[in-house]
Amino acid sequence: MALTEEVIIGRREVLPDGQIQIREDLVIKKDGEELSRSFTRYVITPGEDYSSYPAEVQRICAAEHTEEVVAAFKAAQASKYGE
Repeated sequence: MALTEEVIIGRREVLPDGQIQIREDLVIKKDGEELSRSFTRYVITPGEDYSSYPAEVQRICAAEHTEEVVAAFKAAQASKYGE
């Protein structure tokens, strides 16, 4: 009767403005059979430091958060919030 926990990236979405939404699934298994699954979600915005996230998330951010995407996101935020 071995209980195990596994955290996997269950969903990843790149929004049109460059934000990346991540859903992490915490999977609890008993003898290899799934007992439960719970979710944690977070968003990474262009220009945000993503170095503390899992390697898979870092690869997505590195590919999607180009200089152009970061600049466009910051300009849109400044326009939207008057900064």
